[in-house]
Amino acid sequence: MDVLPDDREQSLASALIDSRARWRDFALLAADLVFETDGGGCFTFIGPDEVLGWRAEALLGRPAAQLLASGGCGLFRTRQAMRGARVWLNRADGTPGCFDFTVVPHEEGLRGTARDVTAEERMAEVSARALRRATTLGRLLRLGQRQGDPLAALGAILRALPAALPAMGAALLVPEGPGWRLAMEGTAPVPIGRLPPPGGTPAPGARLLLAGADTGACLAAWRDEAQPDFDTEDRDLLEALAMPVAGLHAEALRQQELAQAAHGDALTGLLNRRGFTLALAGRVRPGAGALVFIDLDGLKPLNDVLGHEAGDAALRGMADRIRAAAWPGDVAARLGGDEFCVWLEGVGSEAAALDRAWSIGQPGPLPGWPQAGEGALRASLGIALPAPGEDLGGLMMRADAAMYAVKRAKGGGRR
Repeated sequence: MDVLPDDREQSLASALIDSRARWRDFALLAADLVFETDGGGCFTFIGPDEVLGWRAEALLGRPAAQLLASGGCGLFRTRQAMRGARVWLNRADGTPGCFDFTVVPHEEGLRGTARDVTAEERMAEVSARALRRATTLGRLLRLGQRQGDPLAALGAILRALPAALPAMGAALLVPEGPGWRLAMEGTAPVPIGRLPPPGGTPAPGARLLLAGADTGACLAAWRDEAQPDFDTEDRDLLEALAMPVAGLHAEALRQQELAQAAHGDALTGLLNRRGFTLALAGRVRPGAGALVFIDLDGLKPLNDVLGHEAGDAALRGMADRIRAAAWPGDVAARLGGDEFCVWLEGVGSEAAALDRAWSIGQPGPLPGWPQAGEGALRASLGIALPAPGEDLGGLMMRADAAMYAVKRAKGGGRR
């Protein structure tokens, strides 16, 4: 049967319409945005029916550049084919979305497609931030590891942290009452007035960042007014660093306690013999100072009559007297039993040493023990000045002998 000319035209038109619809469907399946613009950069076609939260027909005739959120300003004005151009567009609700564009020139305008890659871009940003954070964190921790001891490691990290953020300064704080105590600072003084109380949060715009650890220690960083406030990436880095820094601080305190236990006297808080010897290494020489050897008088009778608690109180009381008489640079120790020793820094004569130490040996009451009598706390003192070539051991022997001579002159032996 012959097809009439009108039927042929109708069949051809139907085929063209069907083909156009088919290719439109294919384009929309392959892309999140298809469009054409005219020579003025306005949309002449756009799909699908809803684009970026707008109805497509509402965008027809509007300049395509009005959708741009940032960057890509030349995208809709180009006259060259372009593939893989990532541009941020504004959605109808005001949130930005990232699209990967492919465009080709079409008559006086453009024809193009775009794929929504916002999730990919966000994930890439998260991955990039994580990588930067891990890289910076690793660099700071390796810097600390190279220092050899926790206190030096902590100082090195706090000095390097401001450059890594960047920030004006960094410090480690520990809570103390209603405020903070400075455990260690880096290169700049801590702006105490900008710190919130422990458990609080910095005021908006304070340009202050705090990251706490389980130990209660808090890592702080701050910027000046000319710098922007800290962002999420800065906060993530500081929070990741807070725990290892707090661990270094705890280890430094532990080592300090061990050193004090090894070199200190637990009862009086003074140095022990070992600590005294280490503290005076290289300092004993003629004209550098004087050594005072002190023996607590009457400790044995005090123990016998009132008990060892009273004897311990007498030892602590004598230590308090020695601390009260000491000046900066002096070194004091309990050598053991009822024997104490004080190095008077810079004292050049026995008379000057006696003037400084005289009050230590004077009879007085024992605090907290009135039954011990008004003169229960007293001591005998011996003084010696370093001779050329003499070491600390020899100096202590001469001071001990001088003290024993004083004790004999009082009419009593050593007790």
